[in-house]
Amino acid sequence: MPHSKLSPSASERWINCPISVHLCEGFEDTRSVYAAEGTLAHKLGELKILNELTNTSVENNEFMKIVKNKLYDSEMEIHASEYLERVRAVFNETNIPYLATEIKVDLSEWLGSNSFGTADCIIASPGVLHVFDFKYGKNVEVKAENNSQMRLYALGAAEMFDPIYGIETVITHIIQPRMNNFSSETIELKELRNWAETVVKPAATAALTATGDAHKGNWCTFCLAKPVCREYGREYENPPGRDDPHKLSNQEIAYRISKLEGIDTYLKTLKEFALSEVLSGKEVPGYKAVEGRSNRSWSDQKKAFEKAIESGVERSALYEEKPLTLAKVEKLMGKSDFNNILGEFVIKPQGKPTLVKDSDKRSPFKRKSAKEAFKNVDFSQIEFSSK
Repeated sequence: MPHSKLSPSASERWINCPISVHLCEGFEDTRSVYAAEGTLAHKLGELKILNELTNTSVENNEFMKIVKNKLYDSEMEIHASEYLERVRAVFNETNIPYLATEIKVDLSEWLGSNSFGTADCIIASPGVLHVFDFKYGKNVEVKAENNSQMRLYALGAAEMFDPIYGIETVITHIIQPRMNNFSSETIELKELRNWAETVVKPAATAALTATGDAHKGNWCTFCLAKPVCREYGREYENPPGRDDPHKLSNQEIAYRISKLEGIDTYLKTLKEFALSEVLSGKEVPGYKAVEGRSNRSWSDQKKAFEKAIESGVERSALYEEKPLTLAKVEKLMGKSDFNNILGEFVIKPQGKPTLVKDSDKRSPFKRKSAKEAFKNVDFSQIEFSSK
């Protein structure tokens, strides 16, 4: 039987906009580099958990395979260890814990035949089930509260372990160390099952039958069908009218900002899609594909420089010395030594005022006084001209 079209990772989108599943058919997901990096980080985290918290003895060569991967770096090592420690903390506080990683859970009852998800890590115990998700992304913050992906994983895992442990409560955990983001949601299993019956099942049925209307929201961010979705582009079709023929009011300005926000991203999305259509031989009236600008580059810079030095060019003339950025120096020295040794030389100027929506959690901008602005400046070291 064919695999389900519905994935837990995209559940926020297809629950809120079931027709998007149909609209996304035929689109290729090009986010493979980021997916590969995340997969490697997950594997490293899994090996650490298995090695530290279970009786599984992980061979050293398994770790070495990851270390030798071109996507591996010291940052990945740090964050995978943080994932381990977050799981360890729960494991140590849990009564008679059973731990499993990369566990496949059956979701067929709610999402259709052959539907499943894979939870990064679960800890089952009498009455309580913990479900963990290690998020390696660093651009979009993900919260555990009302997180449909996590709830689906928890739902499938609960059905698996309820007969053994009598699960009553489920706790989901999001671990996103690259954004210093850690959150949890506690939900009773009976509430979770009610959500599955009243919210998930109807949405899944609509998605699989390609019925219902399109709905725009935050779930559109990673939707592949944005370029062709009529609902997504609807707000850009009719610009707002004007109340005054000569001058916009603040209310009109606010209205236009709200409507035009995101138009750059939308235009870029449309252009990328149109280009792909033209390159595939289809017509986009009024547009064509041409060769863009390109810059010269070395075929082998090392050999080129060696030959230049042999011809008499000084090596020092071929290389520029420049200081590391503050962030790189901190990473080089470590936060503790950096703060102890160089902390006195670090200043953090007030950020430039930025217009955001009222819902933004940051405090309103307040311009610093001259005294506050220059409090870290040692005026005794400054020479003033008498002219």
